[in-house]
Amino acid sequence: MNEALALIDAALFQLRAAAADVDAMYASQMQLMVNLLSNAVEAAKKGTSAATVNDVEFALNDLSGVIRELNAADADRIAPIVTMLQDDVARLKEATALPATVTNAIRSFQTKLKTRRAAIEKETYRPEGSPAEELPHAPQELQREAMPLRQQLATAGFSTPALDALIADPTSLRFHSITEILNELDVIVG
Repeated sequence: MNEALALIDAALFQLRAAAADVDAMYASQMQLMVNLLSNAVEAAKKGTSAATVNDVEFALNDLSGVIRELNAADADRIAPIVTMLQDDVARLKEATALPATVTNAIRSFQTKLKTRRAAIEKETYRPEGSPAEELPHAPQELQREAMPLRQQLATAGFSTPALDALIADPTSLRFHSITEILNELDVIVG
């Protein structure tokens, strides 16, 4: 991993030099994106984990968005450096990826959450006077399943405030909180 970070550092050095000469209209935005990427890389150097590598990838994706707005000459000069960074980050991401068992457990958990959310939504359209159906995947069941996931994600460096809320108070699980948990887990597993 240190080798991948060294390669990323070298590409960042080239990127800083190339970004210093972009069109003045985009210079401040470009510098901001380069600084965000640099900060994410520095954080990864202090403790490389799936979470810190995700932060690097996120910052690199933001930088790529700015590059698409540059004039052709600037974009052509900077694009090869960004491609190099993307390749290096992809290798680093592969090296720090969550184990397949964790990813599979997250996907399974998300399926249960989606099933419950769909049932809650369906319940809102229940004809007046008809009996309520029992919702699948009780909050306490989901809480028990969430606890080991939270531990595994914390070990990988991820914070999970939405998942933590379910664990702290399963009775608070509602349609919107299910969506928050799903979004949080989507960001983690991509």
